[in-house]
Amino acid sequence: MSSAEEGPDRVRILGFVNHIAPGPDIEASIERAFEWGVDVIVAQGTGSDWGPHWLGSGEMPAADVAANVEPYVAAAVRHGVPFVFSFGIAGANVHLERNLAQFDTLCERRGWELRVGVIRSQLSQEYLTRAVQAGPPVLAAGEGPDLPSRLGAADVAAAERVVALVGPEPVMAALGGGVDGVLTGRALDIGLFMALPMVKGLPKAVAAHAGKLLECGGLAAEPGDSGQCLWAEVRADGFEVRSPSPSHAVSVRSLVSHTFYERSHPSLEENPGGILDLREATYSPTDLGVWCQGAEWIEKPYTVLMEGATRVGFRAISVLGVREPALLRQIRGWADSAEAEVRGAARFASAFAEGRVRMGVRIFGLDGVLGALEPNARVTGHEASVIVDVVADDRALAEQVAYFAFIRLFIGPYPDRKTTAGNAAAPFMPVVIPVSEVYRFGIYHLLPLEDPVEPFPFVVERFPGRAVEPSREERADAAV
Repeated sequence: MSSAEEGPDRVRILGFVNHIAPGPDIEASIERAFEWGVDVIVAQGTGSDWGPHWLGSGEMPAADVAANVEPYVAAAVRHGVPFVFSFGIAGANVHLERNLAQFDTLCERRGWELRVGVIRSQLSQEYLTRAVQAGPPVLAAGEGPDLPSRLGAADVAAAERVVALVGPEPVMAALGGGVDGVLTGRALDIGLFMALPMVKGLPKAVAAHAGKLLECGGLAAEPGDSGQCLWAEVRADGFEVRSPSPSHAVSVRSLVSHTFYERSHPSLEENPGGILDLREATYSPTDLGVWCQGAEWIEKPYTVLMEGATRVGFRAISVLGVREPALLRQIRGWADSAEAEVRGAARFASAFAEGRVRMGVRIFGLDGVLGALEPNARVTGHEASVIVDVVADDRALAEQVAYFAFIRLFIGPYPDRKTTAGNAAAPFMPVVIPVSEVYRFGIYHLLPLEDPVEPFPFVVERFPGRAVEPSREERADAAV
């Protein structure tokens, strides 16, 4: 059976991560996968691993996503199979549009003429406000000191941007439009992989389990490398996973390890419309990979996870280095004393009391990673890095507080000090470094949906040129 042919009882998927540059010799790996057969190429390119900053700011990393996907799209065009990608890291409209522009330039340069289903995942304030006011309760997906247990209209109004993780159903609808590929904003990673198997009638549990193992490409192989791709053949009773790269391989250990990725429970994962249950899953080596089976799907009411970024303030930092032994022996007390002096300074006291500014001192080499949870907080090495972290409601206040704290730490007294200078070093100039606006997840809630497709309609765009085709409804209206 050629790679373009589709068996009625199987779907063969080539998966990778599109915001990471592909590894060397990726074209050879792609061609090896097509020798096994490929029915769809899928890649996730969105996530919240780095927090809410890019969602709130509208910024994004300078990755050349078009260059990352080029060898895969070239293979898809050459072999006549569809591709399904999420784009833009944070995945709001502004991020998706930048990646679509890159993709358009790529298509023009390569001479590709493609019909692509585009799905946007950003929710408007008006849409979400109506859902909050008129629909069932929109409850938090987790707990947090600043996360309301039930979403309200004021929380929606405070958010800079809100995206929802598109599930498999909107992608299925777009694939049903006969397109060459589908490009989405923020999406459920495994949902991208589930779409075509579900279109073909394969069990949701098997599709979700396969998606879980393919979602990060070669990260689930040995050695783990998200610049590599993975291949799977999905059937009704299970699926086989292989690595097309001759330098990487999948094993039972590597795949099972990846099932724990981004999950609070070792065997259960909540998803739109249900729970992926891997308690009875089994993994068996094959000649070229691993056979996986036994996943179950527990049906639940359909909800999609929303992420909304709310502005907190502006961050400025100051960095010092310490290796003076007497100071290292009392470094936490020294830092706490300086912080207390800053908080009590007349010029800043009211700002701290009103919550307009927050400050913390992180000491790498002591407790910089875990903070108050550090079990070895009394242990220091021969040097430490001290970071003054200030977040205030405006940049000027943040920089003023950071500088005041820097001076106190740089020349401030401490017991057994031998010299008034040179006890702490300033490795960077300027000594106060303006960082960026700061955001938090003010919305991390589950939106109930009766229709999983309703908030995420697709449009068909022609690349290059970005010409938008009329929808079926628009064509029907025009005919009337």
